[in-house]
Amino acid sequence: MVRKKTLSPSGAKDEDGEYHNVHLNLHEDELTVAGMAIGDEVFVRVRDNKIIIQKADEDENIEHEF
Repeated sequence: MVRKKTLSPSGAKDEDGEYHNVHLNLHEDELTVAGMAIGDEVFVRVRDNKIIIQKADEDENIEHEF
């Protein structure tokens, strides 16, 4: 499944009027495909030109290579 998303500004602006945080909305059908649900804890990794979100489940192996 692929959907184009927007990183929306989030939080307070700094003294220069700039945001330093964003949020990303994921629909529950996208979470279901990924084996996740609203409220699950996740690991977020930042790699060269990628943001990787993986369920933080003690029973699953954490993928390190992408």
